[in-house]
Amino acid sequence: MRLFLLTFGFGAVSAVIPIFNMEAYISVVYASTDHYPALALAFVGSLGQNVGKLVWYFICRGALDIPWLKRQMATPKRQAQYERWRDFIQGRPVMSGLLTFVSAAIGFPPFFAMAMVAGTLRMNVFVFFTAGLLGRTFFFWAWLLGVGLIFN
Repeated sequence: MRLFLLTFGFGAVSAVIPIFNMEAYISVVYASTDHYPALALAFVGSLGQNVGKLVWYFICRGALDIPWLKRQMATPKRQAQYERWRDFIQGRPVMSGLLTFVSAAIGFPPFFAMAMVAGTLRMNVFVFFTAGLLGRTFFFWAWLLGVGLIFN
């Protein structure tokens, strides 16, 4: 249980401060113990990462209130671009969820950036969190299966 809590915590920290590498951490944990199944470890790591990504999501949700960004967004062209993307994200939860899932699962677009964009465009937080959780769980599970092939 303690290892799951540490994995959750490291996942959250690594999501907020990207210098902490979750892939390296989870690889070492998985390779050094036989007590935890890959899918369970992947899920806990993903849960921590997605809680951490919510920090960026909510920080960026208020990004357009920053005076410098308000000035940048003041032009009609920028306003139109923003409105078009916001309407696309908010009006198509399946598409925005699929984009979030792909970002979390394969890293393109980078999930770190996706969290910020999702917050700025005010994507549905449930869709963002759920799609990110599923995508990251899949990513970490596949990663750990690869680690298992190398170390077993």
